[in-house]
Amino acid sequence: MKRTGYRGISFQEAERVVANQRYERMERRRFQDGVQARSIFGSGLYLISDAVLAAQYAFCHAEAEGGGQAAVLKQEIKLERPLVINCRYSETQLRQDALDWKYKANTMPNVRPEHIHAWIGRTTKEYVLAHSFDGLVYHLDDSVIYYVAYFQEKQVSGIDLKFVFTMNGA
Repeated sequence: MKRTGYRGISFQEAERVVANQRYERMERRRFQDGVQARSIFGSGLYLISDAVLAAQYAFCHAEAEGGGQAAVLKQEIKLERPLVINCRYSETQLRQDALDWKYKANTMPNVRPEHIHAWIGRTTKEYVLAHSFDGLVYHLDDSVIYYVAYFQEKQVSGIDLKFVFTMNGA
């Protein structure tokens, strides 16, 4: 399956990503005012089908880095065997299946509340990979799709600038 995905980041990071054709960081990040981007499906490259929504992420990244410019990058995503999350198989069901798979015969560990998202994300990624999937296609609705690529080197190509904007909107 080949799709086009977008990712919003600061312009400074975008310049390096385009030059190297590789992202430096995965999704998990803390922004200002306590806002966070969490890797709810484990470490991987999170992309979205909508460039305008990607711009909202770009704004947060640029603000966190103190830069005046943000960028949206466009790239091709190639997933050979993605797990599809949609109205028939939900995010909640995936999490439950992952936890049942890993802890059915064992007691779940006691995880501190501040680490619960990371722990569930790691468990979910382990489950997805153990069942021979190479990423996720998450249909939030009919028009917005998230993609999670677990192997960016072979799944993401043709990274290019879609647009750049300043923090003041000009």
